[in-house]
Amino acid sequence: MNLQYFFTFLKKRSHCNWQHDLLYTCCRFLARLLFKAFCRVHLVILDPPPLLGPCIVASSHTSHFEPALLSAFFPRSLDWVAMQELFSHPLGSWFFEHLNVISIDRSGEKPSKNRRALETMLKRLSHGRAIGIFPEGGIRSGSSSILEKAPMKPGFLSLSILAQAPIIPCVILGSDRLYQLGCWLRRPTLWMIIGEKILPPQQEGLSSKESREELEVKVHSIFPALQEELCRRFELRREDLPKTAQERRKA
Repeated sequence: MNLQYFFTFLKKRSHCNWQHDLLYTCCRFLARLLFKAFCRVHLVILDPPPLLGPCIVASSHTSHFEPALLSAFFPRSLDWVAMQELFSHPLGSWFFEHLNVISIDRSGEKPSKNRRALETMLKRLSHGRAIGIFPEGGIRSGSSSILEKAPMKPGFLSLSILAQAPIIPCVILGSDRLYQLGCWLRRPTLWMIIGEKILPPQQEGLSSKESREELEVKVHSIFPALQEELCRRFELRREDLPKTAQERRKA
């Protein structure tokens, strides 16, 4: 890292609460230790993500374990966007706020809260941070998953365009097996892939709707393609692909 990048790094860090980042680093270390001890994690990086500057990390979401997995193995810290229900208990609220998590209302009943969340995300991106988000808006599998080209929530596309922040697509397979407690003792295999960054279109000459639609076309097809890449590289079978938690518990 040359001096220019070093001073840029220090400038970006000056906008962060170091205590929050310290807690994140400790939790990241523990999560990485846990998954390495009880799982076999295969990580594929098609294009190294930028270690500095704003970006939006968008991932498939087939289980509750993806935030911890991505936080543990993604090359930089992530400020996650999460549902407000996680903040309902005072202890949960303190914990997630100190992990730099941004709360949103998925029901849309509190537009003022979501406007504040958008302002927070834009501010974090302007300070060169990375936002972690699940485009489906919740855990999905089968035909409702973006891995099967299901519709995405458009908010992260607009965020990318407004902040002119690239989108880093990610896919995780195998994490849905972790709902079976006995599976942890057998060291299940997990597969993660980080795709090439997708640059947002310039807003000049395009309406916001046209810009979002142009970006959506690029992003929508990338998640199934990344899943296919994992299947090709590791010769995955149908049983390796995501299933619902209920289906895994019955297996």
